[in-house]
Amino acid sequence: MTLLAVGLSLVLVAGVLARLLEQRPGAADRIFRWGTLAGCLTGMAGTISFFGLPEAASSAAGLGAAYGLDPLSAWFTAVFLGVGGTIAVYGTHYMARERPERRVGSAHLLLAVLLIALTGVVTARTIVAFLAAWEVMAIAAWLLVIFDREHADVRRAGLVYLILTHLSTIALFGMFAAWGGGTGAGTFAELAAASAQDRIPVALVAMLGLIGFGIKAGVVPGHIWLPGAHAAAPSHISALLSGVMLKVGIYGLLRMVTLLGPLPVWWGWLVLLLGLLTAVMGVLWALAQHDLKRLLAYHSVENIGIILLGLGLGVLGSAYHQPAVALLGMTGALLHTVNHSLFKSLLFFGAGAVQRVAGTREIDRLGGLARMMPRTAGAFLIASLAIVGLPPLNGFISEWLIFRGLLEAGGTTGALRMASVAAAGLALAGALALACFTKLHGVLFLGSPRAVPALGGGAERGLVAPQLVLAAVCIAIGGLPFLVLPAAVRVASGVLHGVGAAADVTAVAGAATTISLAVLALLVLGLIVWRLRAVSRAAEMVRAEVTWSGAFPTTTSRVQYTASSYAASLLSVFGPLSGSQQVIGPMGLQVHVADPVLDRIAQPTWSRVREAALKLRRIQTGRIVWYLVYVISALLGLLLYLWLGSV
Repeated sequence: MTLLAVGLSLVLVAGVLARLLEQRPGAADRIFRWGTLAGCLTGMAGTISFFGLPEAASSAAGLGAAYGLDPLSAWFTAVFLGVGGTIAVYGTHYMARERPERRVGSAHLLLAVLLIALTGVVTARTIVAFLAAWEVMAIAAWLLVIFDREHADVRRAGLVYLILTHLSTIALFGMFAAWGGGTGAGTFAELAAASAQDRIPVALVAMLGLIGFGIKAGVVPGHIWLPGAHAAAPSHISALLSGVMLKVGIYGLLRMVTLLGPLPVWWGWLVLLLGLLTAVMGVLWALAQHDLKRLLAYHSVENIGIILLGLGLGVLGSAYHQPAVALLGMTGALLHTVNHSLFKSLLFFGAGAVQRVAGTREIDRLGGLARMMPRTAGAFLIASLAIVGLPPLNGFISEWLIFRGLLEAGGTTGALRMASVAAAGLALAGALALACFTKLHGVLFLGSPRAVPALGGGAERGLVAPQLVLAAVCIAIGGLPFLVLPAAVRVASGVLHGVGAAADVTAVAGAATTISLAVLALLVLGLIVWRLRAVSRAAEMVRAEVTWSGAFPTTTSRVQYTASSYAASLLSVFGPLSGSQQVIGPMGLQVHVADPVLDRIAQPTWSRVREAALKLRRIQTGRIVWYLVYVISALLGLLLYLWLGSV
């Protein structure tokens, strides 16, 4: 814990100095970049030793018993700081262009505060410490989301985020009140003791926790804050929100599982169903998007759904006394938490580089960028393959564990067999994700440019190194999962209170490793054959021919598929559920996109509430006599209620 405290202190000092040295941008950026990276690496070093400890082991330093580490919090802290370090390095380069118009030092300081608050959430050991860190995290993230607040859509996204994040906080206040209110518990250890003695309303606590943590994680239908906030924030902040901050919701659910003990079976089924809904609908809505960052944001919704599938399966496997199923699901969920943090941050890094080079996030206006930014194109391709769940990358390993867990559930007896139906949903989500990223990578980087890039390849400078680092880690975990799998199994076993058979997970992971290595060998062989063929063709006399373009005299970007036309046939299968409306007019196919939950449910409901509130303003006459009437009427009503209750 001491190393973690030192690391977080370095991060805070780097953020403060970046703000104080605003007038010396070069020095401020260097101090923040390397200071934050050093702090994150130091903090990570302080978490590694905890992966081998039993779940009950903890440590606290500097703040008494308010904060501490155990295997679960160490797992999330390592992820947050590891990805956070690359985000800080990327962010200093990404924000350099903003300095003439904005206070970039303030954004760096807020990023440092957000990293510290995120770590505080997962290391808190008391209710007060947890909620304090939670609120600091919420406000710091909101200030970063509205960094470009002169734009109306950014302010709207910030407002939606602020409303939803405080609904989440209210639910958590209710959860802790129901959990510890009757027992006087103030620490997590006391909450666990109260749970063990059956002195709490478990169903109410579990439901409020699912609402509060689910909104923060972006679970459907509480996801509506997520696409707007991710699109509005600077790209490195989008990476932090998606790759890191969403995971505090997952951490909260896992921590609740560890403290409450065996949860009701209905809660496990509810989490599994929400995970299935979130995964399928998230990727479907992503397929309809035109904005690059909104598309990636909806894929975060999808991957949170995949994590929930594993979490729900773990709870159900434990409830139905199937340890192998439970451990496969929970290990897959924990591992996918790490994997999503890596490849989703990498995708947002690529999106930021594309926006810097091309000056737009509109997918249908982009194309042919691989020639101008080949390293970003390569890293983006690796992240795309990883998020789709293809070998030999890290996303395949974690999704394989969850998929095998669902299939194992199908081989059991009793009600748990029904969980195997979710395997079909996971496969559908994977297929839609493959279509979506085929569309995205092809339209962005291949073919001919649809619009002339505004800035040129020089704008990519400084943004590549963090992408290559994350891409290398994605490849390493995919090819060598034993680097992280033992730690994931130990943490998952602790969450499940020792339930599980590690040998089953190891065997399944071994099969996944074999598949990954076989695919990697085929890829290497294919590259060798391609290179040899290219060399032999270079020595021959090759005649250049114009590509046939459907009887058009010349090949132009207009004969290429657009993102909208590529996805149109798939979206039409799902009808209104896809949130898209297709219109064929003089300018060709046009697709209008809406979020069915936000635009068709939440906003109309909000409008009706607002209209009712405006009508109620009539009672605010400004006359003290009427206000006294209201107060006396309320008192009489309360007295009547108390009298009726005593009869």
